[in-house]
Amino acid sequence: MIRTLSTKQGREYSVDKYLEIIAEKEGITKEEVQQEIGRAVSIALKSPDPKMQRFWTDFPCENDTPTIEEIIYHLAEKFAKES
Repeated sequence: MIRTLSTKQGREYSVDKYLEIIAEKEGITKEEVQQEIGRAVSIALKSPDPKMQRFWTDFPCENDTPTIEEIIYHLAEKFAKES
């Protein structure tokens, strides 16, 4: 399923497009962005912090571990609602 996120300007981008935008801003490849996010998620999933464990347990995803796309989509939606 291709998910899209809307910008404040009303544009809609796929999560893949956001990865490309991040990569361009950081001067790295999209694959490197995905690897960095993957490493950060791997570390976060192993956190002994009860709040972090609850966050990941409650995280909406199709399988036991969220995909990078699910993480970006969910967090972007959450931040958009809070701003």
